[in-house]
Amino acid sequence: MNVEDIPVPAMAAIRVSKEGKSALFETTIIQTTDNRYIYTMPVRVDEKLVNFEAKGMLKEIKIEFGPFDFYVWRNISIIRFVEDGKSYLRIKTSTPGIKAMAWPDKPITSLKKKKKSTLIDQKAVEAAQAIQAEGEKN
Repeated sequence: MNVEDIPVPAMAAIRVSKEGKSALFETTIIQTTDNRYIYTMPVRVDEKLVNFEAKGMLKEIKIEFGPFDFYVWRNISIIRFVEDGKSYLRIKTSTPGIKAMAWPDKPITSLKKKKKSTLIDQKAVEAAQAIQAEGEKN
């Protein structure tokens, strides 16, 4: 599949891997040019821009052409640039995309730990205390 055949806009996922660990991030394709460059919206996690320019990472992008219709471009390079005060990603590829299946892992949207619900725990404690107090009265 050629870059020029990518539908715009299109949903996409960027996977980065290094030393056996990988992470997946969602983005949207907004433009393609000269069968070599793919432009996407920037990726944010906890409202911070993700930097894909680190050395030694394997990067690939999977683009959804339709329901259950995916193509992947491997060994891509990704740089962030600013135009008119807004950030974008420019992805450079030198190979055609190949037919692929959807990635099974979930995209990273936050690095913050979810707080344990204390509302339920507190109600359980209060109920237990009430039952215990009732038992002491009898």
